[in-house]
Amino acid sequence: MDATLERADAITELQSLLLAASNIDDLIQAVADAAAARLAPPAETTVTLRRRGRLGVVASSGDRARHCDEVEYAADDGPCVEAAESLELVLAADLATETRWPAWTQAAREAGFRSAAAFPAAVEPGVSVAVNLYSDDPEASMEASSERGMMYAAEVARAVQLSLRVARESETSQDLRAALVSRSVIDQAVGVIMGQNRCTSDEAFAMLRSASQHRNVKLRDVAASIIENVTGEAPTPTRDFVERSS
Repeated sequence: MDATLERADAITELQSLLLAASNIDDLIQAVADAAAARLAPPAETTVTLRRRGRLGVVASSGDRARHCDEVEYAADDGPCVEAAESLELVLAADLATETRWPAWTQAAREAGFRSAAAFPAAVEPGVSVAVNLYSDDPEASMEASSERGMMYAAEVARAVQLSLRVARESETSQDLRAALVSRSVIDQAVGVIMGQNRCTSDEAFAMLRSASQHRNVKLRDVAASIIENVTGEAPTPTRDFVERSS
């Protein structure tokens, strides 16, 4: 197949995987499986994630390749580690003569692999991925697979970036909700204090804050205890903050 047509075909496949995947994990696994079939069959692939200096397998198309990666991480030495850290393509065209990365090379040989390559991509500062190809054939046209390997790595990087962004937004949303709920409970307690002491809201809040400081208890917890003492029940958020059923 013409190189341009082959690239277009691979991009179409990657876009189809993106549309079909129900979540990020499924997408990364699908990309790993597709890469194993397209880059240099017969082969296995893994996807390495490097974040905060730590490495791990986030997808693999076979147990042999996953084991090799785990040996590599334990030794902190190998093509996947090097690629994820340097963001440069790393090739091991003939494992029979390979002298770098002794522990990983031995594990790869024992698993029956005869060549390997690691295709890296940056996700965001401090985070990178590498699509790692393990082939049963020596050399396995690794150079010819480089462009396609980098495409798959870039696709995984986009998926991981999206996953991290969604996680951060979810965490922010949860923090905001917690703050709003706390504000709701405090406002209810201020209302109780105003009714009991016939004072302004500022004066009631000052009383609540003073009680919090004297007891060395969080303001929200003091507010909750006041509401429970009056109503006999634990406070609930106001209607605006109640979870809605779908």
